[in-house]
Order: sequence, then structure tokens, then C-alpha cells
Amino acid sequence: MNYRQLGKTKLTVSEVGLGCWELGGETIINGIPLTYGEVTKNIASQLIQTALKMGINTFDTADIYSLGNSEKRLGAEIKKLKKKINFFTKGGIFPAQNTPLPVDVDLSYEYLISCIKRSLTRLQIDQIELFQAHKPPKNEKEIKELEKVFTKIKEDELSLSCGVSIGLDYELGKKLIDYGFVDTLQMYFSLIDYKPSIELLAYAKKNNIGIIISEPLGQGFLSGKYDENHKFANNDIRKISYSKKIIQKKIQQANQFNFLQTKDRSLSQIAIAYVLSNKSVSTCIPGSSSVKHIISNSLASDIILSSSELKQIREIQDKWDN
Repeated sequence: MNYRQLGKTKLTVSEVGLGCWELGGETIINGIPLTYGEVTKNIASQLIQTALKMGINTFDTADIYSLGNSEKRLGAEIKKLKKKINFFTKGGIFPAQNTPLPVDVDLSYEYLISCIKRSLTRLQIDQIELFQAHKPPKNEKEIKELEKVFTKIKEDELSLSCGVSIGLDYELGKKLIDYGFVDTLQMYFSLIDYKPSIELLAYAKKNNIGIIISEPLGQGFLSGKYDENHKFANNDIRKISYSKKIIQKKIQQANQFNFLQTKDRSLSQIAIAYVLSNKSVSTCIPGSSSVKHIISNSLASDIILSSSELKQIREIQDKWDN
């Protein structure tokens, strides 16, 4: 495993971390799945232990993941093993009677302060390395409120650093950097989600902002596991997130990179290596419900794509834009 610095923070992070969405196990609200299926407590322990053995020191979770159970399992396992890791968590999303997903967002001062305190209790620690707003603020009022929240969290030493998970909202990411109160941004970036993020990545590097890449495998579409006719299980959030048409498009795009595979590297490893080829990236956090996949993902830290291969990738992506 190779390591990088997380922007202007003093944190050293593994190039490949572990996204902990799956760790808490199956969660269904009113028949709507909020996770990727079932992961038992025993399997969750195996996943965490394997990640540590592979050199992963950065674990990204959230209070909404399995309604707090991801944090509980992670905290308990790390405490039992007496390991020092980078705990990253997120707050601001809560269960609600909404469709298609039964969640809502609250980035208010009072709610986020209560979020981090509850997260610390579940994680069984007094301070985390990074607290993130789980959704980007929608207006100037929420931005100012978030700045106030982050100032208080640091003053009270609840978290060493603070950031925002912006997903695909790259323009707002640049705006948040300009405000000057974020240490990190978490965002989507992958072989199939790439172009709008290139400018933001360079801007973040210029301003020494730590970049955490979520979904480097494009929510599994770059894992090489699925064909165009794949149907996700009823307890998998992707069942309601993507239409058949979108699934087919994503698989078709992913398949165009199959030529880069060899007997020594899989499509998922190539996808992670692509993300890490951008030096603006501090760490990527693929999720996993399989020990085998955690090992494979970790080994991608040592894969270097050649300039010729990166050029071929860009040529494929450019065709999509045209």
C-alpha cells in the first residue's frame, strides 16, 4: 500500500481506503433498500481485519449507513483490535418518508453538532480525523451555517478536520474551496464519471484541499461483475437507483476498457489505478462486501498506468462527449 497526505491536514492516508456503506448490513425502510444487501457482523469483522492487513488506514463511514450500525461495527472492531486508523464519518442525512429514497437532509448547526456527538459514541472514540457534511449546502445561508459548524467542531476538538461530500456538484466544490473553511472534498470520479471533475481536481490541488474519491468503481459497474442484463436484488439500493437503460449504458461504457485487462490486473484494479493516476487525489474509498475484493482493490495501489494507456482512456472518453 502506498500513502499520500490529505491536503493541508496532517493526516497520512492510504491510497486505497475502505468505504463502509456495506459494513452495517441490510437496511430496508418501507420496502426501499438503503444498502447493497446483507453483510453479517462476522463478515464485517473479516472485512475490517483484511483491510488493516492490506495496509488500509482510512475508513469512511456515515451515520445514515445502516442507521448507525456501520459506525457501531467499525468502532467496536477497531477498539477490539486496538488499532490506530483514520476515522472519517459524515452527517446530515436522516430517515424520512420520501421517495424514491426514504431520506432527507438537515445541515443546520444544531443537527450536525448532534450528529458528530452521536457518531463519536457509536465509534467509541472522543475525536475523529475527519467529519464531513454528507450533502453539499444548497444556498449562502447553509454555507455560512456550515462554516459555523466546522469552527465549533474544531474548537471542541471533536474532529481534527472537516469537509463536504459533494458527489457530482463540482461547481459548488470550487465555491466551497474559495470560502476557505473546508479541509477536504469527497466527490465522484471514475473511468465513467470523469470530465466535469478534472477542473475541480486541479483547483483543489492548487489550494491544497484533500480529495477523497467515492465510487471509484462507479457503484460497481467497473467491477467487471455485471453484464447488460444484470438485475440487482430487491435489497440492493441500485435496484431503485438505476433504470435498465442506465444500467446498460454504464456496462457498455465499462466494457470499452476491458482491453486494458491482463492476467495480472482486473478491470476494477485498472479503474482504481486510473483514479490514483491523478495526483490531486489523496485517497479513494471503494466499498466491498468481499474479502477477495478488498485484497484486489488494495493491490491496485501498486498498479501504474502508462502514458499510452491513459491516452487511450482519454480517447474513449472523448468519443462519449462528442
